[in-house]
Amino acid sequence: MSESPDSRSLLSASSQLNLLEVDTIDDKEFDIPQVDTPPTLESILNEPEDEEEPFVLEDTCLLNTENIDAHSCDTSSLASSDSGDPLHLKRKKRAVEMNVTVHGSVLRHSLLKGISAQILSAADKVDAGLPTAITVSGVIAVGTSHGLALVFDTNQALRLCLGTTATGAEFGAVSALSINHDCSRLLCGFAKGQITMWDLANGKLLRTITDAHPPGTAILHVKFTDDPTLAVCNDSGGSVFELAFR
Repeated sequence: MSESPDSRSLLSASSQLNLLEVDTIDDKEFDIPQVDTPPTLESILNEPEDEEEPFVLEDTCLLNTENIDAHSCDTSSLASSDSGDPLHLKRKKRAVEMNVTVHGSVLRHSLLKGISAQILSAADKVDAGLPTAITVSGVIAVGTSHGLALVFDTNQALRLCLGTTATGAEFGAVSALSINHDCSRLLCGFAKGQITMWDLANGKLLRTITDAHPPGTAILHVKFTDDPTLAVCNDSGGSVFELAFR
């Protein structure tokens, strides 16, 4: 029985493969460490990952927001990123700069040192109490735990000290504040449910409201509306009330 041409080519290729000498892998040449016990799949999966070192910004000039380029987030090609293209490195540097400068730039924390110092001084000298509420309009009004309302101007200078500690002992801490649209009136809500209105031009007490809601519930929020004769409030009992002034 004669062999087909395909069979003869297969046998020839097989004989050539058998004649090839296979070199053994040299452990020293390839620097392969000796392992006494091969690791199992479970041990490999449970092996803790190495923590990456945190990025440290060495060049502080990158914190200057004026250096941000609007095109710094453009993507580069795979060829440029793999070949160490200077343009890619420049874009990468700008991307790091963008990440550093943008984070936290929307919300900035700033301590009002003048107001803080005066509140601490008042708490120490006249037992004014510590801050419990705040509202801001043309002025800054801060309510205290002893029932006072301290009014500061935009330069953090104390303009008015409204109320007394005796009133605070009766009404409790200031729990809510609101200034009207033209910055002429201040509403103070108290922990024991009372509401007072003050004239911010001269510091005069205009009215005290004691029957706007059930007794024994704290004023949580009080707010002037766009109508200067109308305000709303809600208490710890879950009720919302409208306050109409004549």
